[in-house]
Amino acid sequence: MKTFIPNKQEQMLFALLSASLHEKEVATLPFENCSQEDWRNCFQLACKHGVMALAWDALINLPKNLQPDKAIKLTWAAHVERYEQTYLRYCRCIDSLTRFYAQHHIQTMVMKGLAVSTLYPNPSHREGGDIDIFTYSANTDIMSHEEANALADKLMQEQGIEVDIEYYKHSHFFYQGVPIENHNTFLNV
Repeated sequence: MKTFIPNKQEQMLFALLSASLHEKEVATLPFENCSQEDWRNCFQLACKHGVMALAWDALINLPKNLQPDKAIKLTWAAHVERYEQTYLRYCRCIDSLTRFYAQHHIQTMVMKGLAVSTLYPNPSHREGGDIDIFTYSANTDIMSHEEANALADKLMQEQGIEVDIEYYKHSHFFYQGVPIENHNTFLNV
């Protein structure tokens, strides 16, 4: 079995993520003698893996002498702010969509990314790409769960929204500029 030996930037990122996710103090050893290039590489690695905002939560709690320079921190902070704005936009979007569907006796369950983010210390710091939902009937005396799921897509089309229904697991559309996947089933078993 091949042994994994993390490089300097990976050690830095792991320390930041561990502290952030476990809400504990950052282990300072990986940050001793770090160059600004190490910090730039750590930032790029965090961005590549979608954990930049989580890493930021720990970075700002490092002793000042172990933190990156002002330029790197400003860049990092600006990216974090964009994450937060996107998260709020996604929350407003799903609230609006859920209310719209409820008017038509359709329940909406948020799944995966946006739902999982609520388990993070700071939900707005979990990167997301789309919103995964499962739509089902609020009252099976009126319509079945399958009918409600199909109606959810039809209602989007009636709003002039293009709905891609080609994939067997879910449909795909953009609501208020946010990508939505409406899953046909709650569990694929």
